[in-house]
Amino acid sequence: MSFLANLELNFAECMIDGGKATLGVRQRVEMDATLRMKQNEIISQALCALLNSGGGVVRVEIENGDYDFERDGVGLNLPPLFRNHLDEMVHGKFFLIYVSSWNVAASQVRLATLCSNLYHRYGTFTEVMDSAEALTFLRRVQDLRNLGGPDSLNLQEVPVDDDQMILASDLFDSPQLQYLEKLNFTESPHVEFQMFSADLSQGLRERLPKCVSALANSEGGYVFFGVHDETRQVIGCEKEKINRSNLVTTIDVCIRKMPVYHFCAHNHKVQYALKFLEVYDKEVLRGYVCAIKVERFCCVAFAKAPDSWEIKDDNMKQLTEKDWTSWMIEANPELSSFPQMIPRWNMLNTTPRSRTVLIHKYLKSVEELQKDYFPDDLSTFSATETTNPSKQAEPA
Repeated sequence: MSFLANLELNFAECMIDGGKATLGVRQRVEMDATLRMKQNEIISQALCALLNSGGGVVRVEIENGDYDFERDGVGLNLPPLFRNHLDEMVHGKFFLIYVSSWNVAASQVRLATLCSNLYHRYGTFTEVMDSAEALTFLRRVQDLRNLGGPDSLNLQEVPVDDDQMILASDLFDSPQLQYLEKLNFTESPHVEFQMFSADLSQGLRERLPKCVSALANSEGGYVFFGVHDETRQVIGCEKEKINRSNLVTTIDVCIRKMPVYHFCAHNHKVQYALKFLEVYDKEVLRGYVCAIKVERFCCVAFAKAPDSWEIKDDNMKQLTEKDWTSWMIEANPELSSFPQMIPRWNMLNTTPRSRTVLIHKYLKSVEELQKDYFPDDLSTFSATETTNPSKQAEPA
């Protein structure tokens, strides 16, 4: 995806190619679901990039030639964060989406973000944090690190202070389990049950980072693959279908690839321990439960890089976890060391790329200086404008 040049569309705004798409509410319902999601993803990323970069236009080529905007509608089902930031029109074979700049004051967050990819445990559920929740979480961790200092950052050992964690710890150390036995504890903020998917490796790659991010960002805990989340019964994975060596590698690579952000001086990744618990059917080894103990992380653990985009060097690029976090928590300059300076324009109430404007409290602004040095000219100008309101400025 790139900027467009030498178009027959002569617009002053920055324009990004949003690819080709089928439009129309009915038409998009009837199309292949995977293709529909891919088109939505491409367009959403382009819109997000423009929101974070001052606005512009996304140009989408309409694939269905019989498309009628008034009759068929659009059907793109874009995320709610774009609401009130977009205008649309059809220009020949193109669908144009006009994007305004992100409104920081209205949203109370510095960036437009499709998905933070920061997870937490909400009761017995693993849920992704929305932008506001993510910002609150980031600031809380930052404050804890600033208050605690470098000696308080060893958070790997978490006190086991509830029954669920004690029972989960006992299960993690169990020599063996019985097929279909019902566990004597449930899911909790520190315990999650997952079933294996048909494709073991792919299923772990898709679900494990979310589980690990949620537990690491809380107080740590356990995730058990092979336990039914509703019945609490031990199912496991049949021994003929599991290659423990391959799964160990898959899990390690998966967790090591998870992006992290440190407010502290440490530079480590999420710490974990892995066991394959044997599952017996009577006295015969039937399969395994994959048990993962996740340590509490000292700072911030993402499942993957945040889904937030910007325009940089005439290209659309995804923000790294470092840039995204720094941008999200950026605050007004600390003025305690400069008591003579006061903010004139607050960056938190404007657009993402703006910066706070500071002025010296004892120096006058340009408007004030004009009044001091040219009072007659200003009054003459005002009088002229009042008596000749229809007079237009002559062209240069």
